Amino acid sequence: MGKAKRETFRNPQHDSGEKQKKALGHPPLKSTAFVSVSRMAAGSSPTTTPALAPATANSILCNAVRYMGYKLKTNSAAKKRFVALPSGKFKHWRAGKRHLNTGMDRGRLNKAGIASFATTAQAKHLRRLMPYS
Repeated sequence: MGKAKRETFRNPQHDSGEKQKKALGHPPLKSTAFVSVSRMAAGSSPTTTPALAPATANSILCNAVRYMGYKLKTNSAAKKRFVALPSGKFKHWRAGKRHLNTGMDRGRLNKAGIASFATTAQAKHLRRLMPYS
């Protein structure tokens, strides 16, 4: 027995961008650039939203086109072990509190439960590992 052929439904509006064309008033942009409009429509009040217009070669909006930069990845090991504070320091928890601590005295266990901070040299490396923190 062969496999039954599966019919796929393809929406013609999805391919042609008709919905976007109706919503924007112009066809969607085909380039990788993002257009940011910061100018108000002529004669409008400051509380209204700016009117979007397509960016053409002779348009004022061509100056507002910005290209997307690179996204940096956060190191997974660093984000699991350290927390960035607003002051720029990094907080981490001390080792020795998880298991095999039945023979330890209370003072040692209590000290292991206190948070600690990264040194300045470690913080320099952590800033590169966690760029958005």
